[in-house]
Amino acid sequence: MTITTIFLSFLLLLFGHANSESQLNDKEQTVLLKLKQHWQNPPSLSYWQNPQSLSHLNSSHHCNWPEITCTNGSVTQLLLQNKNINQTVPPFICDLKNLTVIDLSDNFISQEFPKALYNCSKLEELDLSQNYFNGTIPVDINSLSHLRRLNLGANNFYGNIPSSIGQLTELRTLQLFQCAFSGSLPREIGNLFKLESLQLDYNVNMTAAELPSSFTELKRLKVLWITASNLNGEIPDTIGEMEALVHLDLAINNLTGKIPSSLFMPKNLSIVFLYRNQLSGEIPRVVEALNIDIIDLSDNKLSGSIPDDFGRLRNMTGLSLFFNQLSGKIPDSIGSLTSLMFLKVYSNNLSGTLPPDFGRYSMLVELKVADNKLEGKLPEHLCDNERLVGVVAYNNNLTGELPKSLGNCNGLKVVTVYNNRLSGDIPSGLWTSLNLSVLILSDNSFTGELPQSVARNLSRLEINNNKFSGKIPVGVSSWRNLVVFEASNNLFTGTIPLELTSLPYLTTLLLDQNRLSGSIPSDIISWKTLKTLNLRRNKISGLIPLELGNLAGLTELDLSENQISGPIPPQLGLLRLTLLNLSSNLLTGRIPIQFENNAYASSFFNNFALCASKPTLNIRKCESEVEPQKSSKHPSQCLVLIICMVAAALLGLLASLFVVRFHRKRKHGLDSTST
Repeated sequence: MTITTIFLSFLLLLFGHANSESQLNDKEQTVLLKLKQHWQNPPSLSYWQNPQSLSHLNSSHHCNWPEITCTNGSVTQLLLQNKNINQTVPPFICDLKNLTVIDLSDNFISQEFPKALYNCSKLEELDLSQNYFNGTIPVDINSLSHLRRLNLGANNFYGNIPSSIGQLTELRTLQLFQCAFSGSLPREIGNLFKLESLQLDYNVNMTAAELPSSFTELKRLKVLWITASNLNGEIPDTIGEMEALVHLDLAINNLTGKIPSSLFMPKNLSIVFLYRNQLSGEIPRVVEALNIDIIDLSDNKLSGSIPDDFGRLRNMTGLSLFFNQLSGKIPDSIGSLTSLMFLKVYSNNLSGTLPPDFGRYSMLVELKVADNKLEGKLPEHLCDNERLVGVVAYNNNLTGELPKSLGNCNGLKVVTVYNNRLSGDIPSGLWTSLNLSVLILSDNSFTGELPQSVARNLSRLEINNNKFSGKIPVGVSSWRNLVVFEASNNLFTGTIPLELTSLPYLTTLLLDQNRLSGSIPSDIISWKTLKTLNLRRNKISGLIPLELGNLAGLTELDLSENQISGPIPPQLGLLRLTLLNLSSNLLTGRIPIQFENNAYASSFFNNFALCASKPTLNIRKCESEVEPQKSSKHPSQCLVLIICMVAAALLGLLASLFVVRFHRKRKHGLDSTST
């Protein structure tokens, strides 16, 4: 063979390959444009058009479209997630012979499982999630024998998950979450020995059943996620033998019994979610999974103490154990964890003092220890790293002052420490912390005065049952976003400032049981949303402002045990009050007619100058309402009685005159005889 012949053969081969590639490109392009047309030309694919050239350098070539991935010039991946496709998957999609990946997730496709995809002989990844597919998963799903990833989650598939799915032995990822499946989980899934991720969460219609023990045979499994799928019974003891496990989520089920002692043994374990079950007994004491990031065992029936080994978890960012029956002390070592950001252990029976180093070495974000039996002080270093967002420590036996570090904590949003034995003044910077929205200090022994200004975002301020004193500052008008202001049972003095009535979003105002005096402001600036006003047991005098009757949203009004005088404004009768108490004041006049019913029978006690037209309110009748005497019903008898009384009076008078005259005559006769 001559060199010329060889060269010509090479040219023919090269030309043939180029021609073959050109034909393949033309065919694939035709299929893609046909797909676009079948899906009614969605705007998201508007640039799918015939290219001017088949050059791979041409940006309009289909291999350069963002949704298309080509290998060796042929389409291998079709990535069409979130393209507003609302038509079916057509059979000719498999005319793209080299397809290995089809992703149609997050669209609006409604049909049964497209069995035509069985003709995509090289398909390795199929994602139909977040659509409206319906019907059952076909029992011959194993026809897609090359699948490595299958995601059918968040659709309307129902019926049983077919056991044949356990024959897809090449699967690495199986996602069947958030569907309408019934029946129980097929144990055959445990045959998928190459499986690395299994996601079956939020299948709320599943038949209540135990977690198949065969699942724990999946030694390569990294993610086991079966939240809210009606699991019951106990967690298999062999779960700790899943040596590759990283993410375990069996939350929101009805699992019972103890947590297996081996649970924290897999070396790579990072996430443990077992919250909202019925698990009981103690938390496993031995922890070998030192890479754990988050543990959430909340809302169970766990007892015993918090394991000391949790203090070895240097990578742990979150520990949630709330709503259990745990007792004993929080290990001091947990307070020294450098990665800890969230500690939620509220609603247990924990006692002792809080670890003093909380916040000192870590970027602590939330400390929630409420509803326990904790004592001692709140840790001083809580906000040393200025990441703290919430301190929730109510219903304990905490003592001492609030940590001064809270006064320099601009990230704080929530501080709720009510019902403790805390005392002292509030750190000045806390009142004005930039992001503070909720501050609840009630039922302690705090002292000091209210500031002129508070945090701009403060919406809820509750300081009931403390020893705060001084006047309500006129600067209260700047507390613009306040919705709830509760300051009952303190030592406040002075008058209620007019500025307090300017708060536009206030719904609840409690100032009862203080030493406030003066009158209620008659000029109410705003209070358009006020629902509850309680000024009981102060020294308030003056009149009830008729402007209160213009507060259309007011449903609870308590002005009792003051020195308020004058009439009750008739405008109050127009309100839809579910609670009204004006007792023990100096009110006068008639009560509004709307209040003359048994619902307000105890609203007016100890106002002796008040009156009503009905006796059911336990106050006197108004004089204008006193009924005439019964005799007035017989005018003729009354007239006779009056005439008789007049006649008797005249006869008496005449008799008196006669006696006097007779006496004078007798005396005159005697005088004449003696002369």
